[in-house]
Amino acid sequence: MQRLFLEYEDSTFSYLRGGNGKEILLCLHGFGEDAATFSFLEKHLGDRFTIYAPDLPWHGQTQWQKTLTFPTKGMMKLIEQMTRDSASKKIHLLCYSMGGRVGLSLLERIPQQIEKAVLLAPDGLKVNFWYWLATQTWLGNGLFRYTMKHPQWFAWLVDVMKRFGWINISVAKFVHAYIDNKQMRDDLYHIWTTMRKFRPQLQQVKQNIIQHQIPVHLIFGEFDRVILPVNGYKFQRGTEKLVSVDVLKSGHQLLREKHADAIVQALLP
Repeated sequence: MQRLFLEYEDSTFSYLRGGNGKEILLCLHGFGEDAATFSFLEKHLGDRFTIYAPDLPWHGQTQWQKTLTFPTKGMMKLIEQMTRDSASKKIHLLCYSMGGRVGLSLLERIPQQIEKAVLLAPDGLKVNFWYWLATQTWLGNGLFRYTMKHPQWFAWLVDVMKRFGWINISVAKFVHAYIDNKQMRDDLYHIWTTMRKFRPQLQQVKQNIIQHQIPVHLIFGEFDRVILPVNGYKFQRGTEKLVSVDVLKSGHQLLREKHADAIVQALLP
């Protein structure tokens, strides 16, 4: 895949483009990853699609110089710039984890441009209280900023919640992986805060799926303790003819070569 760059206000976005197909496949990566995680799909899908995979703010080789806000309109502008030379105006979405929340926001904002969406362990199907508090409220974001600089109290709280069974061991380990490392704490604060405008209204998303007849394929990992398959089944209610759900023998890491067949089958008719 070829690495390209484009300017967005004061920042520089990095993205990968690959394949030579007539249709557009927009790939949006997960938290802490980058566009290169989709590279293995070029050999499987490059004849059908031209693949566009941006590095989101604070990821990969994107140089993010703006304040801690990336608006949904900015994402739409980025898509327009990346795909301006394409004859196709319709987009297939392939989104993973955090990228799934961005993809759901696109289904809310520009459903007329979406041909199909495949969402892998997508964030955004359930409102996480801690994420909402940390990113959508002034007081919560201040507490979030303080905690990322002084994490000891929150580490203690997580351990207490684990001891009483209020959160499972996998979630506790996931939280500790971030708060025990200063660089990861800084990244978490920057990314969560910058991407906070992507908060899809699920009822509107479902209405758009029905109105525009957009096939949506949700894929989850059976052993994922971060993004649970049950959220997909809840979202599917009332849209069963258009929204399908698959559960693979996997954890959260679905964007891997071993799952290529399932991803390809979900994307193609």
